[in-house]
Amino acid sequence: MTPTARVPGPVFEPITGRPLAQIAWTPTHEVDDLVERARVAQTDWARMPGPERAARLHRVANLLEVEAEDLAKLETRNTGKPPVDTVREAHRAAGSFRYYAGWVDRAVGETIDPGAGVLSLVDRRPRGTVLGIVPWNVPLFFAAKKFAPALAFGNACIVKPAPETPLTALRLLELMQQAGLPDGVAQVAVGDGELGAALVEHPGMDLIVFTGSDVTGRRVAAAAGRRGAPTVMELGGKSAQLIFPDADLDAAIEGVLLGAYGATGQMCIAGSRVYVHREVAGAFGQALAARIDSMVVGDPRVDGVHVGPQITRDQQRKSFEMIGRAKAAGARTVAQASLPRDPALAEGFFVPPTLLEAVAPDAEVAQREIFGPVAILDVFDDEPDAVRRANGTPFGLAAGIWTADIGRAHRVARRVRAGTVWINPYRVMSDLVPFGGVGWSGYGRENGEAASATYTKAITTWVASSDVIPAR
Repeated sequence: MTPTARVPGPVFEPITGRPLAQIAWTPTHEVDDLVERARVAQTDWARMPGPERAARLHRVANLLEVEAEDLAKLETRNTGKPPVDTVREAHRAAGSFRYYAGWVDRAVGETIDPGAGVLSLVDRRPRGTVLGIVPWNVPLFFAAKKFAPALAFGNACIVKPAPETPLTALRLLELMQQAGLPDGVAQVAVGDGELGAALVEHPGMDLIVFTGSDVTGRRVAAAAGRRGAPTVMELGGKSAQLIFPDADLDAAIEGVLLGAYGATGQMCIAGSRVYVHREVAGAFGQALAARIDSMVVGDPRVDGVHVGPQITRDQQRKSFEMIGRAKAAGARTVAQASLPRDPALAEGFFVPPTLLEAVAPDAEVAQREIFGPVAILDVFDDEPDAVRRANGTPFGLAAGIWTADIGRAHRVARRVRAGTVWINPYRVMSDLVPFGGVGWSGYGRENGEAASATYTKAITTWVASSDVIPAR
């Protein structure tokens, strides 16, 4: 099912910095063939009885569950993420296929009677061929998150993983083939931005669902827009966590550590702007700094290690450069963990978890997504001040609110500009719940019932129910 005569691309192991695999890239001249095969396969796939489509998606889920441990090990080697994350993500990938298998016969239309001798039949039909573009931070689950709903609603789907982390997406393709998906209905195309542009600009792509940076996302949306193709954009964030004086401070510290430093900070929802009420700022900051200083950085497969490497060397360099520019502009280091001393990890892509203060609101480190284990700490005085700070960037993906006052929690949540707001947890996700951003964080929604509108199109048919139809 995969194309031939491709150019090889290196894949590295971020824990050691050594080459891990050599993966063939899909050349741009094969894009026409990929799309044509997808479009041919989509017709038969959409006509397949719903129970049979669902059964095959359930088979994919079963295979993913069987291979979850092996997939997690491969994901950890390719991304440097801790097994606790990669195992969970492998099971979430299985769960995504199982959840959307249940949607196969639920995307039903409706009959509307507007009166005047006519009936309106609204039918939900597949978009056609879907392009899913996924970043390097959660490669297996994000590939599954694109494939599963697209296929469930009768589309064909081509997923382009990041060239740095294609290994689990390619293995997922093999499992989908093993589960009996028709040839061509699900494909993986590996390559860089040149391949991505060729896919986005291809007239046979009926929908583009993109997860990645705001800069790349705007280019993708512009290219798709020139030919009228619809897009869904999840473009990262610069999320705030607000800690009020009545909050459970121990729980809030755990939430900040999970939200800002989990997965080495390589999360679109990273809660990397931490604002604490002035009344508790001193105690909270000291306790948080002590935890960060004591973090163990190293091979995430080793017990007792809290933070692994960045996934790419370029991202490691970017994180160090942003820390350096912030300090040159006057930021102070409140806390910083130590880098690993093991010589075997000397070439790994490690960045120490860092907490900065005295950061100007318009500073780069306060406005731009870092995608590394770096957070800023500042204070606020009251609810309006907290909201102003939370809304102080063009992004709007997520936010966290820590308070025991349920009234305050809802007041602030309504005023914070974000697609997802957590009150007293952080980084809780589910396929059942719509997800997406506002502002620079994108538009459109994935997951839950929102997926039906994303991956299908509404077609209206007017039918005469009377011999006399009034003129309009």
